[in-house]
Amino acid sequence: MNGRRVAAALAAVALVAAAGVGSAVAGVGPAAGLFAGEEHPPALLGFESTGAHCTDDFMANSSTAVSGGGANTEITHSQNISLPDTAYAVGGPTFERLNETTYVLSVPTEATDAEARDCAAYARYEARMRIPAGDDPWRVIVEHDDETATTLFGDANSAGASGSASGGARVSE
Repeated sequence: MNGRRVAAALAAVALVAAAGVGSAVAGVGPAAGLFAGEEHPPALLGFESTGAHCTDDFMANSSTAVSGGGANTEITHSQNISLPDTAYAVGGPTFERLNETTYVLSVPTEATDAEARDCAAYARYEARMRIPAGDDPWRVIVEHDDETATTLFGDANSAGASGSASGGARVSE
């Protein structure tokens, strides 16, 4: 090998080594989010719903799962929603930040072209939401057609890395 090739090879090795040291140092500074999970803004990550179903006995049962991953908390909430009849469906949801630690998941219903059946109808949905982990304790107000259906509460510091959630509901007719 000639001198230029040796110098270029040594420079490349030094550059790779310096990049490795820089990365290790960045892991303890402001860029640590790159390695420990970068904080992302609050968002509705996914939403799925079933079509209308008839029922003899509507139950607004729900389930909530919370998982923490570094700088973010992910909340998955499933719930039944009452519909006027089978010609209705779950519309497009929104997820908004109300204040520093409170969020609102709004789930509307809307008329469709489907044929109505004379029965009490419902649909089930599942929403996946993301909030920054620093928003503790947090609260998510779940609204169905602009009325509070459930309020979820959580605090990532109370149950280790996985976080926790509890729910409360105000029932109105």
